[in-house]
Amino acid sequence: MYKRISILSCGWVGLALANRLRDAGYLVKGARTTEEGAAALTQTGLEGYRVWLSPGELQMPEDFLETDCLVIAVPPRMQRGNDAHTREMELLVNRLKSAGIPQLIFISSTAVYAATAGVVTEEDTDWPATPNGQALRTVETWLLDNFNATVLRPGGLVGYDRLPRASRLQSLPDTVAQPMNVVHRDDLVAVIERLVETPQPGEIFNVCAGRHPIRYAYYEKAAAKLGIALPPLPGNGRAEGKIVVSAKLLRMLNYRFRYDDPMELV
Repeated sequence: MYKRISILSCGWVGLALANRLRDAGYLVKGARTTEEGAAALTQTGLEGYRVWLSPGELQMPEDFLETDCLVIAVPPRMQRGNDAHTREMELLVNRLKSAGIPQLIFISSTAVYAATAGVVTEEDTDWPATPNGQALRTVETWLLDNFNATVLRPGGLVGYDRLPRASRLQSLPDTVAQPMNVVHRDDLVAVIERLVETPQPGEIFNVCAGRHPIRYAYYEKAAAKLGIALPPLPGNGRAEGKIVVSAKLLRMLNYRFRYDDPMELV
């Protein structure tokens, strides 16, 4: 079992993962972008580090990389420019080449898949059209080629404060008739913990709940609980869209989703 885990960075998923691994007995090093954020991590029993990663600069203490497993949870922020994520991740990749870390886990996204209709598996190689997906696919390739990393492709993250609110239900997305590809944060954290315990170097895993209701049904149920009436579903009902399946994850990790049906969350 790995004893030291470094998490870059401790955002909505990373912090939940850090707390879970700390409670399981691991020595966990967590990264935040400010000294205040790092100090707050230390106060909770983690080892807090200030790490600054931008397209032109990487500030990272050497001992943050003295670890048995590095979990990279740095999502693209595409408003900074289409190439910002790849530029900053290139800095990170170059830094990691001399670190000698035994295990790397990269949290990517189902955005790496093209917007096609039908079932999607890890074997699908069609290039995504979005800058977000292209950046993630590029970074995945770097980490797989250079470090034999494990890549996770979670769907949209749900749970806790990421459930439909009244304000969101006032304006539904254009994808409202398409199937959902989502995962509860607790499931993503549990999958990462399973990989820390049982490494799968060089593998790619989709991480999506097994049920894929259309978004409208999900929003409609949430709206009913809030006493809000949604407008009728436009068009003829269910629209074509991709369904990202996690059969490989279930088979290789013997995992079962705790929240396999998004409809149960609302």
